[in-house]
Amino acid sequence: MKALPLSGNVSSHRLEVRNLSLVVAGTQILDRVALTLPATGISVLIGPSGAGKSSLLRCLNRLWDHWEGEVLVDDQPVSQWPGGGDALRRHLGLIGQKPVVFPGSIRANVLFGLGRRQRRTTPLDRIEEVLGQAGLWREVGERLDRPAASLSLGQQQRLCIARALMLDPAILMVDEPTSSLDPSACRVIERTLLELAGRMPLLWVTHDLAQARRVAEQVVFLCQGRVVEEAPAEQFFSHPKKVESREFLRWHVCDCEL
Repeated sequence: MKALPLSGNVSSHRLEVRNLSLVVAGTQILDRVALTLPATGISVLIGPSGAGKSSLLRCLNRLWDHWEGEVLVDDQPVSQWPGGGDALRRHLGLIGQKPVVFPGSIRANVLFGLGRRQRRTTPLDRIEEVLGQAGLWREVGERLDRPAASLSLGQQQRLCIARALMLDPAILMVDEPTSSLDPSACRVIERTLLELAGRMPLLWVTHDLAQARRVAEQVVFLCQGRVVEEAPAEQFFSHPKKVESREFLRWHVCDCEL
């Protein structure tokens, strides 16, 4: 199943990476990375452990700022983003591997990233909208003032998605968002992100090749800090062009039901 078109506004936002390199403590983490995200749909970033996948995400939204090269969002360099890194991170949402909920209620967590005045004036309809987009409203709509920590891990991860959506990001990046979840919760998160990808670009890091096959429209294969291959998912998994890609798939054959 691939991203589904949604009713409402569809993104025309574009992210382009040109020759991005990152060196940490004398070690080359990323080496002249270049890639482009389509306006909608899921681009899955795969590769062996230590390939630089998570590091790349943190460079893109300037959680790490000591890289060289160019990252453009809608032709605007992120290094010169109006308002700086904080404003950029509202535009490029990032969901981490483990859900992070803050002390307080479900409602407070959804509103957390907003300014104080916005938190007071945001209507319930908007809260319902983002929780609905995250596939969570039906489960928590009548208990918004319950502690966020009372939710299951899968629900907490969807709450993190809703919190990111409240900031109205143009692009969403997710780093192993289902790795700590059971299979049922994993599939719920997958459906949620597939629906969101129908109206915005989504960059998804995963080690799970079965998951990559289920959700990806485009695959970016990263190895030793370099983009080895970037291709439509069906082409990559059936006829990879690069030797490194073929070897990676050969050694990571998944016996899961796809």
